[in-house]
Formats: sequence, C-alpha cells, structure tokens
Amino acid sequence: MALIIAVPVIVFAANGTVIILGLCMLAAPAWPAFRGTFTELMRSPPGLALIGLAFWIALSIGWSAAPEESAITAVRLLLLWLAGLAALAGARYFRIPKIGKLSLLIAYTAMLALYMAELATDGALISLFKQLDADHFTQFSDAAQREAYRSLLAFNAIGRGGVLLVLLIWPVAALLIDGGAGRSKGGLVLVLLLGATIWLLLQLPVGAAPLALLAGLAAFGLSFAAPRRLPQLIGVAAAALLLAMPVIAYTIDRPEALGIEKRSIPPSWQHRIEIWHYTADHIAEKPLTGWGFDGARHIDAKATRFVAELPDGSDIAYPNVTLLPLHPHNGALQIWLELGLPGALLAAALLVTLGFRIAALPLTTARRAAATAAFSATFSLILLSFGLWQNWWQASFWLLLVLFALVVQPSPVHSNEDA
Repeated sequence: MALIIAVPVIVFAANGTVIILGLCMLAAPAWPAFRGTFTELMRSPPGLALIGLAFWIALSIGWSAAPEESAITAVRLLLLWLAGLAALAGARYFRIPKIGKLSLLIAYTAMLALYMAELATDGALISLFKQLDADHFTQFSDAAQREAYRSLLAFNAIGRGGVLLVLLIWPVAALLIDGGAGRSKGGLVLVLLLGATIWLLLQLPVGAAPLALLAGLAAFGLSFAAPRRLPQLIGVAAAALLLAMPVIAYTIDRPEALGIEKRSIPPSWQHRIEIWHYTADHIAEKPLTGWGFDGARHIDAKATRFVAELPDGSDIAYPNVTLLPLHPHNGALQIWLELGLPGALLAAALLVTLGFRIAALPLTTARRAAATAAFSATFSLILLSFGLWQNWWQASFWLLLVLFALVVQPSPVHSNEDA
C-alpha cells in the first residue's frame, strides 16, 4: 500500500513522504520483534551516535531562541525516528516473495512515467491539483509571461520529488543486480532507468539532484574496485567535510579568489554562497554550544536581504529573499549553527559508523555498491538543499533504509540464493 501511494505522493506532494513512512510503520511486527530490532540498533555504533545526538539536541533546546517551538520540533523528530525504526523492524521481520519486491521497480517506473507525462503536458496535472491558471497572474500584462510563470510554479511544485528519485534509484538498483539468473537483463533495465532519470532531472528546477546522482554514480562505479574500503573512506571523508564546513563556507564568500567572477554565477548559486558565508559568521559567534536546536529560523528573522550581482554589472535585490531563510540549505552548516562543536562531532561519528556499517553488511559486491551509492548521494543532497529536520526529509532517510532492507532480505523461497 505504501508503494502504491508513493507514486503520486512523491511526484505531486513529496512533503507527504512521512505518510508513506507511517504506512510502512503499520506493517511492523509485535513488540518482541520490534524490541529486538530497537535494542540491536541502539547497541550498534551508528545507534550510539544517534543516541548521543538526540541527547545533545534535547540539551540545546535550553538555549534556543524559542524553546517551546524547538521542543515541539524535537518531539516530532523523535517520533519520526521511532516510526522509522518500527518500519525497519517490519522490513526485517517479514519475508516478502520476489514478486512482491518487484513492486518497487513497478512503482519507480510509474513515477518516471508520471513525470514524463507532466513534462509532455507542461505540468497539466499539477496545475490542475494546485489550481494554477495563467489568467490569474494579472501582475503580468503579457499572456506569454503569465503562462511562463504558471509553468515555473508548476515545475517548482514537482521538483522536490525528483530529489527522492535520486535516493530511490539505488534500492531499485540493488533489486535489479542481485546476482541471480537474470542479472544481465536487470543490468540493462537499470541502465535504461538511470538514463531516463538523468534526462528527467535535467528538466526539473532542482540543481542539486543531478549533482547528487552524479556523486552516487561515481561511488557506485568505484565501489566495485574497493567494495568494503570505499564506504569506509566515504564515511571518513564525509565526516571530515562536515567538520571543516564552517571554514570552507567562510572562504568561498568571494569566488574571485578562485578566479571565478561572482557575476558569472547564477543568482541561485550566489544566494547559496551568501547564505553559507553568513551562516559561518554566526557559527563563529557560538562555536561550542551553537544557537540551539532548530534555532536557525530565529537568528536573522528574515531581516538581511540578498542582493544578486548580474552579468551586465547591475545588482538586483529580490523581495523576501534573505541571507538566512529558515535554514542554511546545508545540513553540515545547520548542525554547526544549531548544535555547535559537540553536535558536529556526534554527526561526524554517525557518518563514519554508517560507512563502516555498510562495509560490514553481508551483501554481494553489487548490492554493497548500490548501498554505497545511496550513502554518497544522500550526503551530497544534505550538503546542498533542504532543512535537515524537515519531516519529509527525515522520513526519506528512513524509507531508503526500509526499502534496502526489503530488497536484500532473504526471500521465503530460494533463501540461500538471495542471502
């Protein structure tokens, strides 16, 4: 049921991903099995890092600018983590026939088909759902401008789902390259799906998605040369990058230092650079404790405006676009900004232990490569987009784990082959 609902939700309302996680949670087994999974997770190195992060989040609420709001967000985050754990327990408990696992492939293909239909019809369905009528945008006198604005709003509305395709392609890859008799056919199907996904992402207004897919593809290819070493290296490199991110963000304020004219960069990337530098300045003010969990939204209060530099030498100040929106659009900087050095160290420990966990899992080389690719793509997206504590984004991480658990579990029949 979750996979059926996932098809329209991910394409047309990616924020509803948390609903899909809730449906997966309903498939969780009785308490004894859940308790065993919970205990196993908490005793694992990633689990210990997650516990530490949860405790530090709870402590940091005390010095947040809005403790009540931060506490509500923290409780919601904890409930999502518990829901994800329950869903993961269900995925590990039940034994699903291979035909059932193929429903993931069908769902992913259906998502691509819906996106293709939207591209072919210039966003007809999402325009219908959101009641986007070009004639309503009377601020534009020209009919062509009104239609262009409608199209922009339509594809912005479905762009977020493209990011989830970047994550979900890897459980699909693990399904298709399971090493069975149909391996060559599965590889061909995967190539076709990857080609369609790449083409699709290039049409959508989410620049981080193609970059993250590229990072995943690079990790996937390199993993065959070093199947156990690479996820460990990625975990260590990701942790080092997270710890160094404030320094990196501060130094890229002026791209001219790298020989790049700032005016030659698209305004959206200029905005990212300014946000990151502005965030680094505030991290330097409270590097040890941070500003408190979920405190990023209260630091600037949308007061400082963003000014873009245009290629013709002019500047433009965008209305309602600030230097620190609700979050820094960089998960590493958000952790530093809100949780300080202890939070950064705990998050770095989580990344390292996840990398080593992937290396230790009893997987085939191909499936380990898919898991490594998912790890790399997810971290790339964390560094480029979205608030780290958003419900749908957190739910997406857990769904990725759940789908991998479903795909790589032994089937009821021929379990030795799948193991």
